[in-house]
Amino acid sequence: PEIVAAMPAATPKVIRALTRRATKDGFEPSSVLKCTDKSANLALLIQDRCNACHGKTVSDVLGSMVNNGGRYNMADLKYDIKHGRLEVLEKGALAGAIPTGKPRKDAPCGGQPLPPATVDEFFNFCQCQLKMELKQHTGGELALAGEAQKMWPSVETFITPNLGLTERWVPYHTVLGVHELFLVQSVHYNKAWDEKQRFIAMFIFRAHCKRDLFDTVQAPLMKTKQFWQDPLKAFAPGGTMEKAIVAYRKKTGNPLITSCFRIIPPRVLKDDDENLVRSVTHRTLGLIEVAEKAYPMMKDKSKTADEKLACISTMVQEAEGCGETWAKMLTVCIDLAYPKEMLLETQCDVGTGASPALRCLLPAKLNVPDKKQALKELLKIVNSAKSPHSKSFWATLKVEEALISKHFKAFPLIVSQANTKASGMSAVTLQVQLCEYRQFRHSIARHKYGLPEDPNMRGEAEKSTRLTPDNFVEYDEKRKSVVFQFPKEDTKIDFDVPIKSTGNKIVVAFSVAHKCFHRFLQGESKQEVLKYRDEIVGSYRGGVESPDDSEAWEVCRAQGVHGTSVCSFSMEAKDGKKFPFQTTALAAGGVLEAERIGRLCWDKLKAGVKKEVVIEFRNKLYKDNAAASAATPQKHKAAASESPASKDKVKNAAATAKGSSGPPAKKSKSL
Repeated sequence: PEIVAAMPAATPKVIRALTRRATKDGFEPSSVLKCTDKSANLALLIQDRCNACHGKTVSDVLGSMVNNGGRYNMADLKYDIKHGRLEVLEKGALAGAIPTGKPRKDAPCGGQPLPPATVDEFFNFCQCQLKMELKQHTGGELALAGEAQKMWPSVETFITPNLGLTERWVPYHTVLGVHELFLVQSVHYNKAWDEKQRFIAMFIFRAHCKRDLFDTVQAPLMKTKQFWQDPLKAFAPGGTMEKAIVAYRKKTGNPLITSCFRIIPPRVLKDDDENLVRSVTHRTLGLIEVAEKAYPMMKDKSKTADEKLACISTMVQEAEGCGETWAKMLTVCIDLAYPKEMLLETQCDVGTGASPALRCLLPAKLNVPDKKQALKELLKIVNSAKSPHSKSFWATLKVEEALISKHFKAFPLIVSQANTKASGMSAVTLQVQLCEYRQFRHSIARHKYGLPEDPNMRGEAEKSTRLTPDNFVEYDEKRKSVVFQFPKEDTKIDFDVPIKSTGNKIVVAFSVAHKCFHRFLQGESKQEVLKYRDEIVGSYRGGVESPDDSEAWEVCRAQGVHGTSVCSFSMEAKDGKKFPFQTTALAAGGVLEAERIGRLCWDKLKAGVKKEVVIEFRNKLYKDNAAASAATPQKHKAAASESPASKDKVKNAAATAKGSSGPPAKKSKSL
């Protein structure tokens, strides 16, 4: 907090990037991390997390790996070191082999090899899941058939510790999970909200998944007209929702996030309770923004289910702190709320928990590297299976679903989910049950065979295709550039955006760097991204800008294909009604200009200037830019690249431009 307070006003993202290098907490970025023997016998999630750090440097792991849907940060690292799970070695030290837990000789099958995972065993496991599901929700008993009867004691041993307040067990029908059932009963059938409000409320609950917090604190505030006029304002720092949650935490001391998340909040406030609340409200702000964009997508009748799923999944994964696991979790919630859309009938995002089981059950000969496609292939295998185990499962499922439908007849959303066609398991059900099956395999490895885990079900970190620029982009004072290193396989790609190329506006350079980072995520080469960078800074004219602390920097971001990008946002009029506003790259003369003009317009609208007046202001800026372009055609500015030829061009241009005091966009020679 002290460091942030000493900094000049800037956007939250710029502040985070500028302070990142000053908050290493005493760790050398090049120090090597090593797993300890202690980590080998801890919970599987912690094992996976520590194993992913083993042999890597501090700079390698911070922000570049996933901890159960959240990105690994300094708080996680300090916590793991404090509790003896990781050791910090000197630069260049060898970490050695990853420690493994010692087998227990007193286990019933100690010393015997763990049988491999099979599709038939998966069917038996799912049958046992049905038995526990019926028992938990109706108190009834379900007869099991075939090998599932023998498996039941092991499944019961696995499930029982995950019931109750731990909230970790997910039954066969996802809609009957603790959090999903709560959403159905408390949100989807809540008549106090309209459809869109229920949609947003679903995302708000999913930010923490604590039922009492939602019922006691959030739902009452969300039933007021004032809240829905500006939900983001309520969750903003110091907003009504944050104050209410702080008061709730101080009074009750109750947890604010489900234990399933295992999220360690970064330290931004001195008070522990306030810091925890801030992490919840900050995450909620991002999810509300996603919900606002996802809702019209769901209502767009021109889009197919696959198109909607792909678009919403991308929205979630691009949100700060989210990734494949969050995309899977939220798309599952949407699918349950809109069963007729059949979003996840044939495809689904595959989270890190399901990946190992998917890898084990899918025949190696198929060799399908894409996880979504691999899930489709396994789904075909499961639904076409004709073994006695599969037949027993489908027969048991029919009986169980009839009983569940009768019990929850007052909730059509639940009944619609408990109506599976024979040999018609959905992609989302398969994905979720693969997660549970993986945990079950680890359970029998420990309890029955005395092993620390099933080595074939070892987890994996989520891939860099969802890396967020916030964790990498920073300002280098010495180079006078905004820089980042993009991790690609076993290498890192150095990239920079000299602030000279953006009229010495650091915040604009950050915007360019973020756009370039996303280009790398899309698979473009460094040469392609350099070309893109030079194109967008080449069209930036600069001039009057919004203050660095204006919210417009966060709101006004161009979306769409380069050249036809649109910077759009909504604003609330004095009568409480919202209206849209936009600027386009085509009219403004470039992406950065569209954003600059958008920011200026946003500031005016926020200050209460009428929309008609601001439209005239925007159009005048359009004309000014067009006239300036016609008078002095722009040349692309080449920011400092790696090639000698580019460096020579920069030197020559700098020599030519020496003495110029105007912004780079007005120089006759390119930078």
